[in-house]
Amino acid sequence: MPIINTFKGKQNYFTGDVGLGVIPDQKLSVAGNISASGSISAVNYFGSWQGNVLSSAQLHVEGVDIKSTGQTKDLFLKSTGDGRVIWDPINEGDEFAFNNDIDGDLIVRGDIIEYAAGGIVYSKTSVFAGPMSTGANTLKTFNTSQFKAAKYVITLSNSLSSRTACEVLVTHNGASVADGTTYGIVDAQATSLLSDITASIATGTINLVITTTADCAATVYGVAHY
Repeated sequence: MPIINTFKGKQNYFTGDVGLGVIPDQKLSVAGNISASGSISAVNYFGSWQGNVLSSAQLHVEGVDIKSTGQTKDLFLKSTGDGRVIWDPINEGDEFAFNNDIDGDLIVRGDIIEYAAGGIVYSKTSVFAGPMSTGANTLKTFNTSQFKAAKYVITLSNSLSSRTACEVLVTHNGASVADGTTYGIVDAQATSLLSDITASIATGTINLVITTTADCAATVYGVAHY
């Protein structure tokens, strides 16, 4: 292979690939580190950055490009108002105001909790479900701590297209007593799937004791007030 001469102060042009310490598979392939006293520019950069930590003032990135590798869990990206962004938890007292309409479906996997003034929980919306066997069945619902009252909409259904729906209002004295009333019972067939519903307390939860006339499934939509 002939020696290629370069000329100081001149533009040197290479028609092929160049490899430093390695057989090139790109226009320039380097086995080792590259240092520069000036700037290095590129249309695209691939790989892991292992240099000094770069401040956000030195980077312009899209949200999709921001990675959380190495960060602890439960951190959120926050803007500081001075051009920087930081990873930080949502702290007590942080407030978020949303005035946007949601055009479409809102899917919530979990509970919906509303807070009154002072950060005190005002209400909690949850969905409870479970299989019901003929006879009495106990369904655990809300925690008794600070619980005052709850309204439940209960649907019983089975594979025979039998449907029974009702509403239950339950209150709690803050100690060991829970009481409720059932109203608005609606059946889609001659024989109701519901025989009786009572409220009880066990292991720190408000329980609904649902007595059914046949095997079925229960879906309970509840809103608790504190």
